[in-house]
Amino acid sequence: MEQPSLDHLQAANDEMKRLVDTLLDGLDQRAADLPGICDRLATSRSSAWSADRRVEVTVDAYGIVLDVRLADNAFEGGRPERLARSIKEAAVAAARAAHRRRDEILAPITETTAVLPDLTDLFPGMPRLPDIRRIVQAATRTRSDTAADTACSPAQDEPGQ
Repeated sequence: MEQPSLDHLQAANDEMKRLVDTLLDGLDQRAADLPGICDRLATSRSSAWSADRRVEVTVDAYGIVLDVRLADNAFEGGRPERLARSIKEAAVAAARAAHRRRDEILAPITETTAVLPDLTDLFPGMPRLPDIRRIVQAATRTRSDTAADTACSPAQDEPGQ
């Protein structure tokens, strides 16, 4: 078996150092951005009206309902099932808007990680970062999204408690 030359080993070592430096620089930048991103997530609100304009729902960045407003005519000319459909329609639309907004807020992190070296570049045989990200995202969808909110800020008591 042929032994690698000293020049080849030095070049491989230099490339590994470059990849690690790039990875660390990217992580440092994302760490510096994280407090601002968490603040934006904590204050992000999305609202949507039902198609019949009887209900408006406001949600946080994770789609948690914060407010439901009923128009003055919400109870006129219909059965309770109609109002329930309007509430659900507005809540779903607001949650979808919140999801889009959350993606916009998180874009600086997700875009940067797309150009960082992957674990397989540094350690052959390791899982790829996008695969790890998909696993984490799938796992967090099964938990309450409010847990993600507490990852950015300490828990606070509700007003009046």
